[in-house]
Amino acid sequence: MTTLVQARDLASEKLDGALSLVVARRAGDVAAAGLDAHKLNLDESAVARFRAFVRTAVDDLEARTAIAYQADAELSGKEAFVIDDHETMTELADLVDLSTASIDLPVIAPSQLDTSIQLYAVVVGNDDRIVFVRRVDPVVHHKAGRFLAIGSERLKEVTEPTFTFSSRFDLILAPGWAIVLNQSAFELLFRDIGLVERHIDEWVSGITEHIAMEPASVHALRDAATRDSRMWRRLREIKRRGHLSSVSLKQVRAYAKRVGIDPDSVVKDKQLVFDPTERFSFLHLLNEDLYQGELTDTTFEAQRKAAT
Repeated sequence: MTTLVQARDLASEKLDGALSLVVARRAGDVAAAGLDAHKLNLDESAVARFRAFVRTAVDDLEARTAIAYQADAELSGKEAFVIDDHETMTELADLVDLSTASIDLPVIAPSQLDTSIQLYAVVVGNDDRIVFVRRVDPVVHHKAGRFLAIGSERLKEVTEPTFTFSSRFDLILAPGWAIVLNQSAFELLFRDIGLVERHIDEWVSGITEHIAMEPASVHALRDAATRDSRMWRRLREIKRRGHLSSVSLKQVRAYAKRVGIDPDSVVKDKQLVFDPTERFSFLHLLNEDLYQGELTDTTFEAQRKAAT
């Protein structure tokens, strides 16, 4: 597994190389892979400022603790998710590919920048570039012509929208790994640029390929998970574990009864049934996240699983 030290050292080697600023939005419909991306013209002072931003982000990695990105993991304090598994990096290919695509992207002037962008990325290095991503920022602070700005000596009218860029990033990517610094922003971006919708059917198939499920429930599960990161993360884990390949409806019913869930609420007419109002119980059940206390018979949710 890639360590934060390794990521920091590799990124540090790139910081004095070429630097580009990329703005991007989702490219068309869900089936369309990739991003609609452009490079933004920068003068030398802007390049220096963005280089300082990425240097601070890399230096900050030293103070962080790495944890694995799992279905039930939540970042706190100075933690960071370290991702280097093939499946997730493939899902993040649209963002990783900015490291090479940035070379040939069309260039736009700042006056062409608008609020429809969903991310910006600072790409650094001369080869094997590192991508520093921020979700939905810059932002427009006012409409053109309606406000006055402080000039060097006097107030003057601003005739074009203005944007601000944050000094903090949500995600750092290299060709073989990703570091998540802001979980909420990362998961919103995953949804915003269509990655959840593009992969949701594959994740749901981790259930339906092995256990019969009524069509209405499949549709309801897909719809609910698309909107809730806690659900699609758990569906991803179920798909990747593949454990349902050897599980029967009889076993599901028995497990449900053992942890205090009415078996008839999850299995009817020899098919799984998904109730959106009980969506977490359903997925916790299928991912084996529930157990019953030996002393009180109270049902608990396991926060971590370790295979032996």
